[in-house]
Amino acid sequence: MRAVAFASLVVATLVAAGCGRQSEAENAPAAEKHDTVIVTVAPVATRAVERTVSVVGTLTANQQADVASEVEGQVTSIEADLGDRVQKEQALAHVRSDVLEARLREAEASLEKATADEARARPLRDDKIISTQEYEQVRTVLAVAKARRDQLRIEVERAVIRAPFEGSVAARLVDAGNYVRPGTVVFRLVQDDPLKFRGEIPEREVPSVRPEQAVRVSVDPYPGETFPGTLSRLGSASNAQARSLAFEALVPNADHRLRPGFFGRAEIVVRKDERAVAVPRSAVTTFAGVTKLFVVEDGVAHERPVELGVDLGDGWVEVTQGVSKGMQVATSGLSKLADGTEVQVRAAAAPGA
Repeated sequence: MRAVAFASLVVATLVAAGCGRQSEAENAPAAEKHDTVIVTVAPVATRAVERTVSVVGTLTANQQADVASEVEGQVTSIEADLGDRVQKEQALAHVRSDVLEARLREAEASLEKATADEARARPLRDDKIISTQEYEQVRTVLAVAKARRDQLRIEVERAVIRAPFEGSVAARLVDAGNYVRPGTVVFRLVQDDPLKFRGEIPEREVPSVRPEQAVRVSVDPYPGETFPGTLSRLGSASNAQARSLAFEALVPNADHRLRPGFFGRAEIVVRKDERAVAVPRSAVTTFAGVTKLFVVEDGVAHERPVELGVDLGDGWVEVTQGVSKGMQVATSGLSKLADGTEVQVRAAAAPGA
Protein backbone atom coordinates (compact mmCIF):
# COMPACT_ATOMS: atom_id res chain seq x y z
CA MET A 1 0.00 0.00 0.00
CA ARG A 2 2.83 2.31 0.83
CA ALA A 3 4.37 1.66 -2.61
CA VAL A 4 1.11 2.47 -4.36
CA ALA A 5 0.72 5.67 -2.38
CA PHE A 6 4.27 6.76 -3.22
CA ALA A 7 3.74 6.17 -6.95
CA SER A 8 0.54 8.18 -6.88
CA LEU A 9 2.38 11.04 -5.20
CA VAL A 10 5.12 11.11 -7.91
CA VAL A 11 2.57 11.17 -10.72
CA ALA A 12 0.70 14.00 -9.10
CA THR A 13 3.89 16.01 -8.69
CA LEU A 14 4.84 15.62 -12.38
CA VAL A 15 1.38 16.64 -13.54
CA ALA A 16 1.48 19.74 -11.36
CA ALA A 17 4.88 20.74 -12.73
CA GLY A 18 3.67 20.36 -16.33
CA CYS A 19 0.59 22.42 -15.65
CA GLY A 20 2.76 25.11 -14.05
CA ARG A 21 4.97 25.43 -17.14
CA GLN A 22 1.92 25.56 -19.42
CA SER A 23 0.43 28.30 -17.28
CA GLU A 24 3.67 30.34 -17.45
CA ALA A 25 3.76 30.07 -21.28
CA GLU A 26 0.14 31.17 -21.56
CA ASN A 27 0.75 34.16 -19.28
CA ALA A 28 3.93 35.32 -21.19
CA PRO A 29 3.76 38.88 -22.71
CA ALA A 30 2.43 39.06 -26.25
CA ALA A 31 5.55 40.95 -27.42
CA GLU A 32 7.69 37.86 -26.74
CA LYS A 33 5.51 35.76 -29.02
CA HIS A 34 5.23 38.28 -31.91
CA ASP A 35 8.15 40.78 -31.88
CA THR A 36 7.64 43.78 -34.21
CA VAL A 37 10.85 45.16 -35.78
CA ILE A 38 11.16 48.91 -36.24
CA VAL A 39 12.65 49.80 -39.66
CA THR A 40 13.13 52.72 -41.99
CA VAL A 41 12.13 52.37 -45.63
CA ALA A 42 12.90 54.01 -48.96
CA PRO A 43 11.07 53.82 -52.29
CA VAL A 44 12.55 52.00 -55.24
CA ALA A 45 13.53 54.78 -57.65
CA THR A 46 14.76 55.24 -61.23
CA ARG A 47 18.05 56.80 -62.19
CA ALA A 48 20.18 57.41 -65.27
CA VAL A 49 22.86 54.75 -65.68
CA GLU A 50 25.82 54.51 -68.05
CA ARG A 51 26.63 51.05 -69.38
CA THR A 52 30.39 50.79 -69.63
CA VAL A 53 33.07 48.30 -70.66
CA SER A 54 36.19 48.29 -68.49
CA VAL A 55 39.54 47.93 -70.25
CA VAL A 56 43.23 48.51 -69.57
CA GLY A 57 45.88 49.87 -71.90
CA THR A 58 48.88 52.11 -72.41
CA LEU A 59 49.15 55.72 -73.51
CA THR A 60 51.35 56.20 -76.56
CA ALA A 61 52.41 59.18 -78.64
CA ASN A 62 50.11 60.19 -81.46
CA GLN A 63 53.25 60.49 -83.60
CA GLN A 64 56.85 59.51 -82.88
CA ALA A 65 59.93 60.18 -85.00
CA ASP A 66 63.65 59.51 -84.80
CA VAL A 67 65.11 62.72 -86.25
CA ALA A 68 68.37 61.99 -88.06
CA SER A 69 71.05 64.08 -89.73
CA GLU A 70 70.81 64.36 -93.51
CA VAL A 71 74.39 65.55 -93.99
CA GLU A 72 77.86 64.51 -92.83
CA GLY A 73 79.82 66.67 -90.45
CA GLN A 74 80.44 67.80 -86.91
CA VAL A 75 77.55 68.95 -84.70
CA THR A 76 78.31 72.59 -83.89
CA SER A 77 75.36 73.38 -81.58
CA ILE A 78 72.38 71.79 -79.83
CA GLU A 79 69.23 73.93 -79.64
CA ALA A 80 66.86 71.58 -77.73
CA ASP A 81 67.09 69.04 -74.96
CA LEU A 82 65.14 66.33 -73.15
CA GLY A 83 61.57 67.38 -72.29
CA ASP A 84 61.61 70.60 -74.31
CA ARG A 85 58.51 71.60 -76.23
CA VAL A 86 59.31 72.30 -79.87
CA GLN A 87 57.37 73.73 -82.80
CA LYS A 88 57.22 72.35 -86.32
CA GLU A 89 60.35 73.36 -88.32
CA GLN A 90 62.10 74.62 -85.18
CA ALA A 91 65.90 74.21 -85.31
CA LEU A 92 67.08 71.42 -83.00
CA ALA A 93 70.77 71.26 -83.89
CA HIS A 94 73.30 72.55 -86.43
CA VAL A 95 75.87 70.55 -88.36
CA ARG A 96 79.04 72.27 -89.62
CA SER A 97 78.29 73.64 -93.09
CA ASP A 98 81.05 76.12 -93.96
CA VAL A 99 82.34 73.95 -96.82
CA LEU A 100 78.84 73.60 -98.21
CA GLU A 101 78.28 77.34 -97.94
CA ALA A 102 81.52 77.96 -99.88
CA ARG A 103 80.36 75.62 -102.61
CA LEU A 104 77.05 77.41 -102.67
CA ARG A 105 78.75 80.78 -103.21
CA GLU A 106 80.75 79.25 -106.05
CA ALA A 107 77.58 77.85 -107.60
CA GLU A 108 75.83 81.22 -107.31
CA ALA A 109 78.74 82.89 -109.10
CA SER A 110 78.59 80.31 -111.88
CA LEU A 111 74.86 80.84 -112.18
CA GLU A 112 75.35 84.58 -112.41
CA LYS A 113 77.87 84.16 -115.28
CA ALA A 114 75.61 81.66 -117.06
CA THR A 115 72.68 84.05 -116.78
CA ALA A 116 74.75 86.86 -118.32
CA ASP A 117 75.96 84.60 -121.13
CA GLU A 118 72.40 83.63 -121.98
CA ALA A 119 71.32 87.28 -122.02
CA ARG A 120 74.10 88.15 -124.52
CA ALA A 121 73.47 85.08 -126.68
CA ARG A 122 69.75 85.70 -127.13
CA PRO A 123 69.98 88.78 -129.44
CA LEU A 124 72.89 87.18 -131.31
CA ARG A 125 70.65 84.24 -132.10
CA ASP A 126 67.86 86.58 -133.16
CA ASP A 127 70.29 88.35 -135.53
CA LYS A 128 71.49 85.01 -136.94
CA ILE A 129 75.02 85.71 -135.69
CA ILE A 130 75.07 82.42 -133.76
CA SER A 131 73.19 79.28 -134.57
CA THR A 132 70.26 77.97 -132.62
CA GLN A 133 72.38 74.99 -131.55
CA GLU A 134 75.02 77.31 -130.03
CA TYR A 135 72.32 79.23 -128.18
CA GLU A 136 70.84 75.98 -126.79
CA GLN A 137 74.27 75.05 -125.42
CA VAL A 138 74.36 78.37 -123.56
CA ARG A 139 70.90 77.73 -122.13
CA THR A 140 71.95 74.23 -121.06
CA VAL A 141 74.91 75.66 -119.14
CA LEU A 142 72.51 78.12 -117.47
CA ALA A 143 70.10 75.30 -116.46
CA VAL A 144 72.93 73.17 -115.04
CA ALA A 145 74.29 76.13 -113.04
CA LYS A 146 70.85 76.82 -111.62
CA ALA A 147 70.33 73.18 -110.66
CA ARG A 148 73.75 73.06 -109.00
CA ARG A 149 72.93 76.21 -107.02
CA ASP A 150 69.56 74.77 -105.89
CA GLN A 151 71.14 71.48 -104.83
CA LEU A 152 73.72 73.22 -102.63
CA ARG A 153 71.03 75.42 -101.11
CA ILE A 154 69.15 72.29 -100.07
CA GLU A 155 72.31 70.73 -98.61
CA VAL A 156 73.08 73.88 -96.61
CA GLU A 157 69.51 73.94 -95.33
CA ARG A 158 69.77 70.26 -94.32
CA ALA A 159 72.73 71.10 -92.11
CA VAL A 160 70.09 72.52 -89.74
CA ILE A 161 68.24 69.62 -88.08
CA ARG A 162 64.60 70.65 -87.64
CA ALA A 163 61.51 69.26 -85.87
CA PRO A 164 59.14 67.51 -88.31
CA PHE A 165 56.08 68.31 -86.13
CA GLU A 166 55.06 70.06 -82.94
CA GLY A 167 55.83 67.93 -79.92
CA SER A 168 58.28 67.17 -77.14
CA VAL A 169 61.85 65.92 -77.08
CA ALA A 170 61.78 62.36 -75.72
CA ALA A 171 65.55 61.80 -76.12
CA ARG A 172 68.71 63.65 -77.22
CA LEU A 173 71.25 61.19 -78.57
CA VAL A 174 74.26 63.36 -79.53
CA ASP A 175 76.27 66.24 -78.08
CA ALA A 176 77.89 69.25 -79.66
CA GLY A 177 81.18 68.12 -81.15
CA ASN A 178 79.98 64.67 -82.19
CA TYR A 179 80.56 63.68 -85.82
CA VAL A 180 77.44 62.54 -87.62
CA ARG A 181 76.68 60.97 -90.95
CA PRO A 182 73.46 60.85 -92.97
CA GLY A 183 71.07 58.65 -91.01
CA THR A 184 72.61 59.25 -87.58
CA VAL A 185 69.69 59.68 -85.14
CA VAL A 186 70.08 62.91 -83.17
CA PHE A 187 66.70 63.33 -81.43
CA ARG A 188 63.59 61.32 -80.69
CA LEU A 189 60.41 63.40 -80.80
CA VAL A 190 56.89 62.53 -79.69
CA GLN A 191 53.62 64.32 -80.36
CA ASP A 192 51.74 64.19 -77.04
CA ASP A 193 48.55 66.12 -77.80
CA PRO A 194 46.45 64.15 -78.34
CA LEU A 195 47.76 60.85 -77.01
CA LYS A 196 46.64 57.42 -78.14
CA PHE A 197 45.28 54.98 -75.57
CA ARG A 198 45.79 51.43 -76.83
CA GLY A 199 44.54 48.17 -75.35
CA GLU A 200 42.34 45.17 -76.01
CA ILE A 201 38.59 44.56 -75.55
CA PRO A 202 37.30 41.10 -74.54
CA GLU A 203 35.54 39.36 -77.41
CA ARG A 204 32.25 39.15 -75.48
CA GLU A 205 32.11 42.98 -75.32
CA VAL A 206 32.92 43.65 -78.97
CA PRO A 207 29.27 43.78 -80.23
CA SER A 208 28.51 46.76 -77.98
CA VAL A 209 31.63 48.77 -78.86
CA ARG A 210 32.01 51.10 -81.86
CA PRO A 211 34.07 54.18 -82.86
CA GLU A 212 33.09 57.63 -81.54
CA GLN A 213 31.99 56.28 -78.15
CA ALA A 214 33.19 58.21 -75.11
CA VAL A 215 36.14 56.89 -73.14
CA ARG A 216 37.27 57.86 -69.61
CA VAL A 217 40.91 57.12 -68.79
CA SER A 218 42.49 57.08 -65.33
CA VAL A 219 46.19 56.68 -64.49
CA ASP A 220 48.02 56.03 -61.22
CA PRO A 221 49.96 59.34 -61.16
CA TYR A 222 46.67 61.26 -60.87
CA PRO A 223 44.41 59.25 -58.52
CA GLY A 224 40.77 60.27 -58.50
CA GLU A 225 40.97 62.03 -61.90
CA THR A 226 39.66 60.87 -65.24
CA PHE A 227 40.69 62.10 -68.67
CA PRO A 228 38.04 62.09 -71.41
CA GLY A 229 38.70 60.68 -74.84
CA THR A 230 37.00 59.16 -77.87
CA LEU A 231 37.24 55.65 -79.27
CA SER A 232 38.83 56.06 -82.69
CA ARG A 233 39.71 52.62 -84.06
CA LEU A 234 38.88 48.93 -83.63
CA GLY A 235 41.07 46.09 -84.81
CA SER A 236 40.04 44.01 -87.80
CA ALA A 237 41.15 40.66 -86.34
CA SER A 238 40.88 39.14 -82.87
CA ASN A 239 43.82 37.96 -80.78
CA ALA A 240 43.26 34.20 -80.75
CA GLN A 241 45.33 33.63 -77.61
CA ALA A 242 43.79 36.39 -75.47
CA ARG A 243 40.33 36.25 -77.09
CA SER A 244 40.29 40.02 -77.43
CA LEU A 245 40.24 42.76 -80.04
CA ALA A 246 42.68 45.68 -80.20
CA PHE A 247 41.32 49.20 -79.94
CA GLU A 248 42.65 52.75 -79.99
CA ALA A 249 41.25 55.93 -78.42
CA LEU A 250 42.39 59.54 -78.73
CA VAL A 251 42.85 61.40 -75.45
CA PRO A 252 43.35 65.21 -75.56
CA ASN A 253 46.38 66.32 -73.55
CA ALA A 254 46.54 70.10 -73.89
CA ASP A 255 48.16 70.55 -70.47
CA HIS A 256 50.73 67.79 -71.22
CA ARG A 257 50.25 66.14 -67.83
CA LEU A 258 49.80 62.72 -69.38
CA ARG A 259 52.96 61.11 -70.74
CA PRO A 260 53.47 58.44 -73.38
CA GLY A 261 54.06 55.12 -71.68
CA PHE A 262 51.65 55.64 -68.76
CA PHE A 263 49.60 52.53 -67.93
CA GLY A 264 45.91 53.33 -67.67
CA ARG A 265 42.48 51.95 -66.94
CA ALA A 266 39.48 53.10 -68.93
CA GLU A 267 35.73 52.80 -69.24
CA ILE A 268 34.11 52.83 -72.66
CA VAL A 269 30.58 54.22 -72.45
CA VAL A 270 28.59 51.87 -74.67
CA ARG A 271 25.03 52.87 -73.70
CA LYS A 272 23.01 55.14 -71.41
CA ASP A 273 19.87 53.94 -69.60
CA GLU A 274 17.84 56.91 -68.35
CA ARG A 275 15.38 54.89 -66.22
CA ALA A 276 17.30 52.17 -64.43
CA VAL A 277 15.78 50.76 -61.22
CA ALA A 278 17.81 51.71 -58.13
CA VAL A 279 17.71 51.24 -54.35
CA PRO A 280 19.81 52.56 -51.47
CA ARG A 281 22.84 50.34 -50.90
CA SER A 282 21.84 50.15 -47.22
CA ALA A 283 18.78 48.12 -48.29
CA VAL A 284 20.90 45.33 -49.78
CA THR A 285 22.42 42.49 -47.80
CA THR A 286 24.36 39.41 -48.85
CA PHE A 287 24.46 36.12 -46.97
CA ALA A 288 25.82 32.75 -48.10
CA GLY A 289 26.27 34.10 -51.62
CA VAL A 290 22.67 35.29 -51.92
CA THR A 291 22.03 39.00 -52.42
CA LYS A 292 18.64 40.10 -51.14
CA LEU A 293 16.53 42.91 -49.74
CA PHE A 294 13.22 43.21 -47.92
CA VAL A 295 10.13 44.72 -49.52
CA VAL A 296 7.74 46.19 -46.95
CA GLU A 297 4.02 45.75 -47.71
CA ASP A 298 1.15 46.24 -45.24
CA GLY A 299 3.48 46.14 -42.24
CA VAL A 300 5.18 42.89 -43.28
CA ALA A 301 8.70 42.40 -44.67
CA HIS A 302 9.02 40.08 -47.65
CA GLU A 303 12.43 38.75 -48.65
CA ARG A 304 13.37 39.30 -52.30
CA PRO A 305 16.51 37.88 -53.96
CA VAL A 306 17.93 40.52 -56.34
CA GLU A 307 20.63 40.96 -58.93
CA LEU A 308 22.71 44.14 -58.78
CA GLY A 309 23.99 46.21 -61.67
CA VAL A 310 26.02 49.43 -61.65
CA ASP A 311 27.11 51.19 -58.47
CA LEU A 312 25.57 54.64 -58.94
CA GLY A 313 27.46 56.44 -56.19
CA ASP A 314 25.84 58.56 -53.46
CA GLY A 315 24.87 55.35 -51.66
CA TRP A 316 22.66 53.98 -54.46
CA VAL A 317 22.97 50.86 -56.57
CA GLU A 318 21.16 49.58 -59.65
CA VAL A 319 18.94 46.51 -59.33
CA THR A 320 18.51 44.61 -62.57
CA GLN A 321 16.10 41.96 -61.26
CA GLY A 322 13.89 41.44 -58.21
CA VAL A 323 12.08 44.73 -57.58
CA SER A 324 10.27 47.43 -59.51
CA LYS A 325 9.70 51.15 -59.15
CA GLY A 326 7.29 52.23 -56.40
CA MET A 327 7.99 49.42 -53.95
CA GLN A 328 9.16 50.25 -50.41
CA VAL A 329 12.35 48.54 -49.19
CA ALA A 330 13.70 48.35 -45.66
CA THR A 331 16.94 50.27 -45.12
CA SER A 332 17.60 49.45 -41.45
CA GLY A 333 17.21 46.56 -39.03
CA LEU A 334 17.96 44.05 -41.79
CA SER A 335 19.73 41.65 -39.43
CA LYS A 336 16.48 41.23 -37.46
CA LEU A 337 14.30 40.59 -40.48
CA ALA A 338 13.14 37.35 -42.05
CA ASP A 339 10.51 36.62 -44.64
CA GLY A 340 7.15 37.48 -43.07
CA THR A 341 8.47 39.53 -40.14
CA GLU A 342 6.03 42.15 -38.91
CA VAL A 343 7.57 45.64 -39.05
CA GLN A 344 6.78 49.14 -37.92
CA VAL A 345 8.00 51.94 -40.19
CA ARG A 346 9.74 54.64 -38.19
CA ALA A 347 10.28 57.22 -40.94
CA ALA A 348 10.71 56.98 -44.69
CA ALA A 349 14.23 57.65 -45.99
CA ALA A 350 14.74 60.33 -48.60
CA PRO A 351 14.57 58.73 -52.06
CA GLY A 352 17.55 60.62 -53.41
CA ALA A 353 16.57 59.98 -57.00
